[in-house]
Amino acid sequence: MNKYDIVFVDIDDTLNKSNSSVSQYTKDVMQRLKDKGIKVVVNTGRSAHYAIAKSKEANLSEYIISSNGAEVYNYETRELIYSKNIKNKDIEGIYKYCEEHNLTLILNSLENRFINTKEYNYNSEPATYFDDLHQVLKDHKIHQMVILSTNYDRMLVLPSLFKEKFPSLKVIHSSIGLIEGKREKNKQYYHDFVIENTAKSTGIVELLDYLHIDSQKAIAIGNGYDDICMTDVVGTSIAVANANELLKESSSLITDSAEEDGAAKILEKLCLGE
Repeated sequence: MNKYDIVFVDIDDTLNKSNSSVSQYTKDVMQRLKDKGIKVVVNTGRSAHYAIAKSKEANLSEYIISSNGAEVYNYETRELIYSKNIKNKDIEGIYKYCEEHNLTLILNSLENRFINTKEYNYNSEPATYFDDLHQVLKDHKIHQMVILSTNYDRMLVLPSLFKEKFPSLKVIHSSIGLIEGKREKNKQYYHDFVIENTAKSTGIVELLDYLHIDSQKAIAIGNGYDDICMTDVVGTSIAVANANELLKESSSLITDSAEEDGAAKILEKLCLGE
């Protein structure tokens, strides 16, 4: 019997360095975990499309948690286990605000990613340009919105402004510069918006219930502020060495950095007895 049955792992700067490939060593460890019957599940703020691709690349399980907990999905059976959709009226209001103030808006549905500008250079995820919001909303349920801008001051006030205008939404994650008050020249800042009472931890709880796995037999590994919530719902929480200090303080263990394959190393030690 395994001591642990499931692992939840963030992608960027946890599983691998941001926007980089997964190392062969990490792939090998993840395959051995899978062979032993231990599920390793991506738990990310990224879109489902990206999460699925990264899960396949790294030899992880068929389950993903994406859009900061707004989606729990089995991509092999195409079963949507859990989702929290953003109301169309809120999307329409935020879209209008972004158009008026020249802000980039990204909309994440289950397997699609839409953007309101043709000049897209934020990260490695592909996105489809749209200029007809009503058509997008007619065909897709949106689970997460990302707003981007180099305007530091406007981005700084957005969370408090939108809290009044769109009370059913919350900022689930933001650029480190916005969180820590660090202004950088020509920096692209972002905010991730989801429905209230949504987080990576809610995705974990939903999947543990679905799979009938005890939380004490679960591990969570992360690096960011949005990973802190995971420490409350699993038996063992791990921060990589490059994680923020609050996550390190909240975690059971600390491993090497993402660049040094820290996630794979600690899982090899804890789950494979090596």
